[in-house]
Amino acid sequence: MTAITINIPNHEVSFFKKMISKMGWTYSEADVVQMKATPKEQALAKVDHAFGQLKQMQEGKINGVDAEELLNEL
Repeated sequence: MTAITINIPNHEVSFFKKMISKMGWTYSEADVVQMKATPKEQALAKVDHAFGQLKQMQEGKINGVDAEELLNEL
């Protein structure tokens, strides 16, 4: 699974959520960070997202990547 970050105007968020749903993709509300968020709030949202991904790995919903494989990609 690959995560992509995009910056869109606030008034377009609902459109993108509908589009993502229709495509069968998923998103996390924790990933939806308003531009007004402080750096601390953005960091906490990223940490929350990381823990969410760890939980999904433990539940077998997504697969992790071996550290060696990750380093080889770099």
